[in-house]
Amino acid sequence: MVRGIFGLDRVYKKQVQNIKDDNFESWPESATYGYFGCGLNPAESPIYLDTIDRIDFSNETTSAPGNNLPRGKYGLAAVSSSSYGYFGGGLDPAVSPSYSDIIDRIDFSNETTSAPGENLPQGRVVLAATSSSSYGYFGGGVFSPPTTIDDTIDRIDFSSETLSAPGNNLSQARGSLAAVSSSSYGYFGGGSPNRDTIDRIDFSNETTSPVTATLSQGRSGLAAVSSSSYGYFGGGYTTPPQTYYDTIDRIDFSNETTSAPTNNLPQAREFLAAVSSNSYGYFGGGQNPAESPLFVNTIDRIDFSNETTSAPGENLPQGRGYLAAVSGGASQRIKGSRTYGYFAGGQNPAESPQYLTTVDRIDFSNETTSAPGENLSQGRNELAAVSSSSYGYFGGGYFSPPPTSVDTIDRIDFSNETTSPVTATLPQVRQLLAGTSSSSYGYFGGGEDNATFRNRIDRIDFSNETTSAPGNNLPQARYALAAVSSSSYGYFGGGRPSSGETVDIVERIDFSNETVSAPGDNLPRDRGLLAAVSSSSYGYFGGGFTFFPPPVSDTIDRIDFSNETTSPVTATLSQGRSGLAAVSSSSYGYFGGGSPNRDTIDRIDFSNETTSPVTATLSQGRSALAAVSN
Repeated sequence: MVRGIFGLDRVYKKQVQNIKDDNFESWPESATYGYFGCGLNPAESPIYLDTIDRIDFSNETTSAPGNNLPRGKYGLAAVSSSSYGYFGGGLDPAVSPSYSDIIDRIDFSNETTSAPGENLPQGRVVLAATSSSSYGYFGGGVFSPPTTIDDTIDRIDFSSETLSAPGNNLSQARGSLAAVSSSSYGYFGGGSPNRDTIDRIDFSNETTSPVTATLSQGRSGLAAVSSSSYGYFGGGYTTPPQTYYDTIDRIDFSNETTSAPTNNLPQAREFLAAVSSNSYGYFGGGQNPAESPLFVNTIDRIDFSNETTSAPGENLPQGRGYLAAVSGGASQRIKGSRTYGYFAGGQNPAESPQYLTTVDRIDFSNETTSAPGENLSQGRNELAAVSSSSYGYFGGGYFSPPPTSVDTIDRIDFSNETTSPVTATLPQVRQLLAGTSSSSYGYFGGGEDNATFRNRIDRIDFSNETTSAPGNNLPQARYALAAVSSSSYGYFGGGRPSSGETVDIVERIDFSNETVSAPGDNLPRDRGLLAAVSSSSYGYFGGGFTFFPPPVSDTIDRIDFSNETTSPVTATLSQGRSGLAAVSSSSYGYFGGGSPNRDTIDRIDFSNETTSPVTATLSQGRSALAAVSN
């Protein structure tokens, strides 16, 4: 078997993973291709491959894009930005030292390959890699001389392609591991010698820590892919005795528990690699010394919607193991490039009419405000908003005269900023409701109509703009609440269940099955008429009022999406206000408007949770408005 013939000792052998691929998991926007690069096959000449093979996610065909990597090597790892895939480390027997520090790059726009110029600080092999929208992290592996298992994490900055150390390493040295990522964290799992542990890197502050849950068995040489809700670790081996696995273990990004989905890979193998679209994960290549041929070209697929596994029909053009893979191409990570926020509707008793149609825009690049040119079709306040990647939807609210709650929905087209009414309406008229969005649906929850308090959740389908009730409602009827969303859940927080009290309740809708439950922790403070924004890691509920002093709040509470715990944020808004609205870019949240007749905007910096007022203001003071980000 190939294991001993290249001078990699048994410990190091067990480690070659490179698998990681990089996943895009939590970005519901998908890549268009997966690229499998380099690897090893003694039946080929040369046996150390520089080959790049491509899988087209739209039709699952495989082909060669035409350009290979500059050098043949194996046992490497790969990450990707929205523009490039980076293949780093590996074993290159053609050079000395053979433990490589070199990073090679594939340009997704034209599929040419090159060297960006900077390399890893140290040559290593059988490492793993994961990425946020801004950085790629190479972790673990083996370096020589002497052959030593490593715990190091190195970082590549996608904006400058410079390499540095973030300052924190894995909790234990290991090679032949795999990695996945949610929008907030990267997870390094498995590895040699026979590790079942998982380490987490927090993308917001680059701290690392072990996760309590573990894989179902210690193994190395595995690969991993991510959906928006889960990471899947597949394949691998343990020794002694030499055992090869088809096992798939799943980590739930919302609570960091692990479990086994019903289905495993169709074939046991080690040293494979994996890529993922927004719908499927693809495990390709690898080896099983107990079978013939030793190195396989097989591609197996996991369907993220139902976790079934199958063969998509096409395989890699050649068998190989110890390869690496990335996902890339057009239309990735749109979520990280929001450009504007839109504040719409509301009320100002000093205006005539006092129920407003106004839409104001904040430019996230320079924090200036302006009018995009079109307003809502109907003046209203106490409305809510949700958004897809293409449109924002403002629904419900209150209109006068005559004084009435409404069920209508207005749409803003992000591509040209035109507004228009949507044909469908909410199934139930109401005001003082809240909205949260998944990648496929917007959910309007709670509210009231003529002092009748609602627990209803209504849904708008972004694909066809029809509305319906998903079937599950909030456990408690309430109005004047707010909502945020992670990639997996929407959270409705605060509000008023009657005319005489405010509450701290947090209730959750699971985007995968639309069930509603209580995550366990409530807000630290009761309040209603609050607003909320979310980063990739946290949701922030700010402002509002309570019937206990002080009546109007400037405080902010946080929910941690990774474990659903809540805590107060030290920083506060610059002024107390209720009936405000909020939008978020990838770096900041903006709380605007509010009572009494505020036109001011406060900013929370997601990186350090400090707050400050923005110089620009809304075009007019107003409260009970709504807001979305494109």
